[in-house]
Amino acid sequence: MVNLNEYEESVREIRQYAAEHNVSEAQTSEIFRACFRQLEAKYSKKSNRPSRSLRFAFLFILISIVLLRLCNQRWLNDVFIKISQNSIYPALYMLRKLSIPIVSLYPSLSELYDEWCLIENPYFYVSDIDCWPCTVVYSVPDLTGHNISRSFNIGIPYTRAENNTKVKMKDLVNVYWSNQDIFDQDARRISSNNETFKIIHDAMRNRLDVYPTDSLTTHISWKVNRMKPNRILRRLFPKPAETPNWWSQSTEKYIFIDESASPSYPLPNPECSNVVLRCAAGARLIKMTPSSECIQHCKSLTILLSAGHTLWYNWWYWRPVSLPVYNATDLSIGYLTSFC
Repeated sequence: MVNLNEYEESVREIRQYAAEHNVSEAQTSEIFRACFRQLEAKYSKKSNRPSRSLRFAFLFILISIVLLRLCNQRWLNDVFIKISQNSIYPALYMLRKLSIPIVSLYPSLSELYDEWCLIENPYFYVSDIDCWPCTVVYSVPDLTGHNISRSFNIGIPYTRAENNTKVKMKDLVNVYWSNQDIFDQDARRISSNNETFKIIHDAMRNRLDVYPTDSLTTHISWKVNRMKPNRILRRLFPKPAETPNWWSQSTEKYIFIDESASPSYPLPNPECSNVVLRCAAGARLIKMTPSSECIQHCKSLTILLSAGHTLWYNWWYWRPVSLPVYNATDLSIGYLTSFC
């Protein structure tokens, strides 16, 4: 509480000081009124702040309720999903084109894209996916020499025989040693079930085709998603023939090196959903397992993918698993890329 006696005494002292310095009573009163107006304006703003915050909170809650109500409208939700899905790939394509000169000027920025903490979400699930495209699949056809139209059923996996696609381990080793600095800087990390192989340098120095392990079960997965090493690897793994011209290739690539008894492992889901797996050497069994959303509607299939052949599929409907070939003796090399 304000002490009124002190207040009156302070006012009296101010008036006395004004009189001693030839300030008239009217001027003194005007000074007091100006001070009161400033105080009134100051405290009125403070008193309005809670009400303004309440108005913003009320407006936010109202907008949230309206949006929730709209999201419950199935037709609106379907329209939004269709528009957003049709815009994802063109937007990413333009963003990739725009980022190329920036990344070229500042190569260290690509390190941010290579963070392995950006792992696949294991709980990702699409509840309303239409599984019809894979329900009609009972085998994996060989479509060598056939062109794929825009109306082709993307749920149908198929194989093709590709010319000049066989790559030996010595070819991969020669390319590595010729460009060691680039690979060690931009694509050095690998994953393997063999602790001997920590980085790509280990795999190229201890060649599995020359120094096989006793168990013959080593698996190496080499992920490459930077421009410089990708350009170099194109010499060994060019763009697949008869690739639809409306597809855009992603920057993310995988190379799999498997000994003859390497255990089964799921193939990764790359950036884009249209996936091409090329067998460059050896052979692997590929089990075409339906995605979790379509496993109740579509059947599993198993094919033999041998050197010089490619497997084309869409990971919205299929989640393949790579298996060893019974009685195989050769080292297997696989190359996986994707298209949007």
